[in-house]
Amino acid sequence: MAKLACMTLPYTPHSFERALEGISAAGYKYISFGLPHAGIDVPDEEDKDAGAKLKVLFERYQVQPIQLIANAQFAPGQPLERALKRIQLAQELNIPEILTVGAGGYKKFPDELLPAEEMAQKHQEFVEQYQRIAEAALPYDVTITIKPHTGNTATAKDVMQTLSDINAPNVQGSYDPGNVQFYEGVNGAADFPQMAKSTFSIIAKDHHGERANADFPIPGTGDVDFVQIFKDWKTTGGDGNVVIERIDGPGEPNPMVIDERVAKSFTSVRELMQQAGMVVE
Repeated sequence: MAKLACMTLPYTPHSFERALEGISAAGYKYISFGLPHAGIDVPDEEDKDAGAKLKVLFERYQVQPIQLIANAQFAPGQPLERALKRIQLAQELNIPEILTVGAGGYKKFPDELLPAEEMAQKHQEFVEQYQRIAEAALPYDVTITIKPHTGNTATAKDVMQTLSDINAPNVQGSYDPGNVQFYEGVNGAADFPQMAKSTFSIIAKDHHGERANADFPIPGTGDVDFVQIFKDWKTTGGDGNVVIERIDGPGEPNPMVIDERVAKSFTSVRELMQQAGMVVE
């Protein structure tokens, strides 16, 4: 049974508790988090009681975290202790997935790629860092996922090559068709089958328009063929987390407007999953 979650990202300008309030009221049981809110890191890496405090909030709003973001904590050059703290927090909160991104491939988006030699070096540093993290994470019941975000995870083919180079059973893929279409101009539904078998979760981010057009509408109203993606995932045994991330709209990010878009996204994505034959929790 697939779990439909909402990332707290749409509420970035507002407090973390306000994000939980809006997401819970929209009907979600599950959340993804790990980014700052109102300029404050959530969770606070320096607070040894962060897990206990978060549990109180999750209980208050009757939501369960199923994905923890760790882009900065897992990045090459960061101490292993920082990644380990994130892994241990995931274990404490019974979070099965830690979501990250690959090594970026642009010197200046959208027109200036990194030189091939520099990109190769970044990739090697990324692989070595994730091999260390994967080994440190083995005693914990958590899966580390890497999603498309240019560079060595630009498309499904690139993600698969990076996963192969890391070669760790606890490191898998997360597919983000919105990123593939926005950054690379590649059709997500056509691209996805190359990594469907290695996909632990799907980021239900839509995209509208040509490459580099920063329009990420409510999922199901843009250009991404989610029904086909969900069907292909289901065919290969996929039945994991589906997470709504960006649901941009015009104007200032008024929290009540965000509430409305979060609620519409819940209904839309659930229907798209059901059309693909998935059972949604």
